[in-house]
Amino acid sequence: MAASHPAAADITAHFTRVIDMLKDWTDPLGALFDASDRRRPTHQEADAVIEPLAGSALEAPGSVLVGAGFIAAEDVLSNARWHMAWWQGASKLRLMSVSPAEAGEIYVRREWFTTPLELRRPHITGPYVDFLCTDEYTVTLSVPLLAPDPYGIVGADMFVAQLEPTVGPLLASISPTASLVNRSGRVLVSADPRIAAGTVLTDPWVPGQHDVAARDGGARVQLTGCGELPLAIAAR
Repeated sequence: MAASHPAAADITAHFTRVIDMLKDWTDPLGALFDASDRRRPTHQEADAVIEPLAGSALEAPGSVLVGAGFIAAEDVLSNARWHMAWWQGASKLRLMSVSPAEAGEIYVRREWFTTPLELRRPHITGPYVDFLCTDEYTVTLSVPLLAPDPYGIVGADMFVAQLEPTVGPLLASISPTASLVNRSGRVLVSADPRIAAGTVLTDPWVPGQHDVAARDGGARVQLTGCGELPLAIAAR
């Protein structure tokens, strides 16, 4: 598989565009949390900043996003220990809030929240079944909010089913066996109809690795990294 195949760049760009959009949200939220008087904002003030941004993303023509918003870290808001400001679908339905105790238990265990804050860089989580929001196979892109101190993440959800029509043909143009996998070797989308989303195709891999063992014990799988993303194109 040629690392320079243009479809690999197109697949990378498909996700990078969303991450770049989320990065653009960090400045208006950062201004709120980095006020000169150092006053902690309220959750209503945070909502007022993020709601139009998330709404525009969900309403954009051709958008494949099914959810977007902001999740606060613990005790960064003046009137809420935890807070989720998340909207879903073209109708921008607000995700129902959960109790503070439930929220803390949920967030500290969710990769889409903890990993970008721990690594201090954007992250892609999934595919996973989103029992919290939609009960659908989902991919979440999240960007940490770090200045002046870590105060949460902004993120966006895509359904795997909505990725397949775009990413599937790009993979097929690279190889009929090409699959897009995360760092754990789990498949997001595959050109091979026999390989379902969620299949663990390979052993875990690290950036810069060019091949990896197949989980079925067959020939080693060749990898093409997707830029800075925690994704690779895997094919025999």
